[in-house]
Parts: sequence; C-alpha cells; structure tokens
Amino acid sequence: MKKQITIFTPTYNRANTLPQLYQSLCEQDNKDFVWLVVDDGSTDGTSALINQWQGEQKIEIDYHQQQNRGKAKAHNKGVMLCKTPLFVCIDSDDYLASPTVVTDTLRFWNEHAEARRSDVCGMVSYRKMVNGPHAPFPDVKLATLSQLYDAGYKGETTLVFKTDILRNHPFPEIEGEKFITEAIVYDRLDTRYKLLVFPYESQVCEFRNDGITNNGWDVLHKNPKGYRMYYNQLLELGKGPKVYNMKMYIACSLLAADGKTFSSCSSKTLLLLLYPLGLYQYHKLRNRKW
Repeated sequence: MKKQITIFTPTYNRANTLPQLYQSLCEQDNKDFVWLVVDDGSTDGTSALINQWQGEQKIEIDYHQQQNRGKAKAHNKGVMLCKTPLFVCIDSDDYLASPTVVTDTLRFWNEHAEARRSDVCGMVSYRKMVNGPHAPFPDVKLATLSQLYDAGYKGETTLVFKTDILRNHPFPEIEGEKFITEAIVYDRLDTRYKLLVFPYESQVCEFRNDGITNNGWDVLHKNPKGYRMYYNQLLELGKGPKVYNMKMYIACSLLAADGKTFSSCSSKTLLLLLYPLGLYQYHKLRNRKW
C-alpha cells in the first residue's frame, strides 16, 4: 500500500539532535510515512548515523546528500523527491509530540471533506515551543496562516501540505545566498489557498542559540537579496506597514550592492519618497555588530 505522507527533515550538522527526532518517529503507532532526509553538507557524522538507522529498518528512510546550499534549496529538493501526496517539514532539532501524531494527523485529514477542495493546500496544527509563546487557534475550520495570526494566534505551526501544490510554489533560489524566509512561500499560498485547521500538538521545538531565530540580523546581513525579495513581495501584496517594508527593501538592496534597488522595486514612487529613510535604515544595519 502506498504511503500517504512524507516527513521531511533538512539537516546540517545536527547529529546531536537528530536521535531525538528519530526516536519519536520509531515510536509512532502508524508507520504509514516516509522519513525523507536531505543532508545539506553535514560534516559531523550525520551520514554514518542515518546509514546506521537505515540498517535498523524500523522506519522507511530516504536519505540524500548535497553540498551546503541552505535550507530553502534542501526543501525544494525534498519536495521534488517526495513520492507521497502529503508533505510535512519537521526540523532536525524538533520531534513529534506523541506516538499517535501520524495516526491522528491522517485520521483528521481523511475524515474532513474540505481536504479534497481545490482551494485547500493542506492543514495546520500546533508546533509546541518549549521556551516560547503559545495560544489556541481561533475557532475556525478553514483559514490562511495570516488569518490565524490576525485573529490572535501566537506561536509556531506545523504545516502539512499537498505535495503537488508545493511543487508549484518552490522557494526562490538566489545565487550566493543560503537563506530565504519561509514566509515568502507561505504568503504566496495565502493569496490562493486555505488550510484545514487542526487544534492539535503535532511536534515540539526549542529555539537554540545557534538557530536562525536567535541570529536573525546576522542572517539578514548574509542574505540581503532574499530579504529584498521578501520585502518587495510584502509591498506587492499590501501586507504589513508600507513605510517599514519600503525602508527595509531599500536597506537590503543597498546591502546587496548589486545596483538593482530601483529595477527590482514594485513601488517605484514610494521608493523615491522614502529613499532617505531607507538609506538611514541601511546605515543602522551596517553599524550593527554582526
């Protein structure tokens, strides 16, 4: 019988945290899933660890290695390699919240007729944070991510997507950069699709000192073209405060230093009006201690 869902994990030098995720996968009472791992150039023994687990044959593991190119590119590769109709990303330092997560997730999905609608791209549940905010979803059956947060939700989410829809919405891949915010894809999906809302704790996560969340400004400094694309998209979608988004667009463009500040902008009049503020924002970013 063909498996229904792929649990995808992009990983880079996380041999110390992967065992907790692997254990939570082995404990599932329903093995109707594939664990697809894209190793983004790890040098810490991750390959030996995964090869050992493949030999144990407790769960189906599909393991692929690539040169270090960043999470977005690893995610795109994972989506292209996926052979199941559903796809969920579980990071290498997270783990499933209970032994019934796969069972409960597939049951909820299969029991709701809304899942078959063409304007539904997947489902959303809780990603419980050990050391972060958490609040319940609003009482709705279908919503976009933006609608959930606008209605007062605070916290992280687990997102199960229809694989075919994700294939049509890949992360932009920018030469010379390794990171682009996930919101650039999720905001695009919000314009066309809704999510089936599942008020259930699917996974557990903990923000780490060496993670992206705790090193956000450094990540921005190293990936200005991706952030420029993101702020430009916010302007195109009319999402968020225009003045701030344009200031950040200008600052990221100047950090990119590729001469495309004007040509890449979707709101050229606003760009001209706010250029001095953007220049000031650029100098503030430049003067941070990275």
